[in-house]
Amino acid sequence: MLTFVAVDPRAKMQTSVAIALLLCASSTIGAPMDGPNASACCFPKQWEGTIGQVRGTVSGGEPAAKEETLGISYDYNMMKIALVGDGFKVVQDFSKKMQYLIVGGTKCTTSKLDVALYNCIPSNATFLGSFRYGGPQGLKVNDFTMDSFVPGLFGRISVSDDSCLPVLQTQAKGGDDPYFLAMGFANLVTMIKDPSVFDVPSPPCPMAPDIAMEMPNPGMPSLFGFH
Repeated sequence: MLTFVAVDPRAKMQTSVAIALLLCASSTIGAPMDGPNASACCFPKQWEGTIGQVRGTVSGGEPAAKEETLGISYDYNMMKIALVGDGFKVVQDFSKKMQYLIVGGTKCTTSKLDVALYNCIPSNATFLGSFRYGGPQGLKVNDFTMDSFVPGLFGRISVSDDSCLPVLQTQAKGGDDPYFLAMGFANLVTMIKDPSVFDVPSPPCPMAPDIAMEMPNPGMPSLFGFH
């Protein structure tokens, strides 16, 4: 279980250290395995399932933590990601570089999307090791650093050895407003059961000055869009 350590807001250095320790702890769960380096791989073009995520932030010296569950649908053919939460949906259209926030099924705003959609872990990604979750017969995963191929994104991603599906992603940022984000992926299937999950209201939604201010939980850049 992941736990965010809240410290005295005056002790910014302690907070940053706590976030860094959480990053290390969450990315080494499982038994390490000996063997040759895993090859880079590409994710299935379509998949969807559930994300359980924990976020820790420090803004203006104030620490905060949030735990939530989201539905995620990923379609590289359409260049879209949909995130479905409690009372809201976010559709990210990477071909149009637009992000749509739909609240309550009716209220809709848009903003520019300035991150890339990734489909592969490239050959220049740094391989950190292979692990099995749940014991000797558990799920085998391969662990890679993300900052070796995603500029400015410090963290790790674990993918299943047999299908290159995401299992765990952890990342952190230091500086004046540090954050920590850990995402666990569950119940993934390599298809989109209902393509309407990517639908947005028509006529087009109006632009929002800052969609992050209107989202129930401000987004953070990740390997799969904003979360």
